[in-house]
Amino acid sequence: MISTFRALKYRNFRLFFPGLMTAQIGMWTQNVAISWLVYDITKSPFVMGTIMGLSALPLFIVTPFAGVITDKFDKHKLLMLVQHLYAMQALIMTVLTFTGHINIIWIAIMGVFLNIIASIDGPLRQSMFVLLVDNKEDLNNAIALNSTCFNAARMIGPAISGLLIAYLGIKYCFLINFLCFIPVNILTQFMTINEIKGEKIKNETVFEGLKEGITYVLNTPKIGLLLVYIAIFSFLGMTYPLLMPVYTEEVLHKGADTMGLLMSVCGIGAISGSLYLASKSSVKGLKNFLFSATLLLSLGFIVLGRTNAEIYSFLAMIIVGVGSIGTLTSLNTLIQSVVNNDIRGRVMSIHSVCFLGTQSISNFFAGTVTHTLGISKTFIFLGLILSVCCIYFIFKLRKYYYV
Repeated sequence: MISTFRALKYRNFRLFFPGLMTAQIGMWTQNVAISWLVYDITKSPFVMGTIMGLSALPLFIVTPFAGVITDKFDKHKLLMLVQHLYAMQALIMTVLTFTGHINIIWIAIMGVFLNIIASIDGPLRQSMFVLLVDNKEDLNNAIALNSTCFNAARMIGPAISGLLIAYLGIKYCFLINFLCFIPVNILTQFMTINEIKGEKIKNETVFEGLKEGITYVLNTPKIGLLLVYIAIFSFLGMTYPLLMPVYTEEVLHKGADTMGLLMSVCGIGAISGSLYLASKSSVKGLKNFLFSATLLLSLGFIVLGRTNAEIYSFLAMIIVGVGSIGTLTSLNTLIQSVVNNDIRGRVMSIHSVCFLGTQSISNFFAGTVTHTLGISKTFIFLGLILSVCCIYFIFKLRKYYYV
């Protein structure tokens, strides 16, 4: 058990971890609320997917440049700035909902603002781990604990959101999100980061730095293949948060409280997977868990598509949780274990484009498919395609020593 949480022996990580936890709880509370709010207003999976997709475009456009900024400038100061901007976005959403001025236009505008912040936060946070632990051998543990934190929040946040929507009103979800950003804004002030910047990246322009990052990935096939894997997995497998409001209402005929519980049990499965990865002391054998996790997610999707019974839906969401975080954390760990420190921010920015940026397209895609096939057939379709892609990558990646 001690080895599972060994990254917490470092002061910076101890400050980072609880602040991140509360912030992620707030974000998940808001994310579920936004999905429910958009579907409640539009009653259309197609319109819902279009709006969510357009608001996510900054993740695809801004993120590559964010990686260069992360490598060039002080990561600690950038981290504090990003947390302040998250809090600002949460406060604006709180004011809009409490005053009754919230509408689809404002949701889209604030979604763009949120995703601009997220486009910087993704590569920044992923490249910070190596600075939060003194011993690089504990880097894998820090990444896995970050996933545990993320998924504990995914368990707690949606439950809070569902209960608030059902019993108090959706506006309180945004207030909770704002309050959750107060601890992280305080704790990050006390971190002490000792970072040495290479002279080359200091003197490079943003475009030169971006070009170097892309060239590095193209010339390192073992990283490039894993990034393609992330992009395909995210495009197909990470559509379920968008689809759950539709599934809950049209298949289970339930309300926001049930949707919140479904997302929470998904978090339980995800925590189980991330704690298992946190207990591992090396990347040895990670390939088996990676591929098994992807196939588990495919199975969970197919079960969701085949049942309208609430109990089986909850069981399927546990499987989805294990599969989603198992795949993403394994891929992240494998990439971070081989990438050079001087270019880590740029590689992780490409990672964020592949993971988050593809969602600007996948949200539109999932909404369109759901509008055409219906929600149940959409889950079956996504599950089958994802399993085929997984089998393809099993053969493509087998020749590299670390998988």
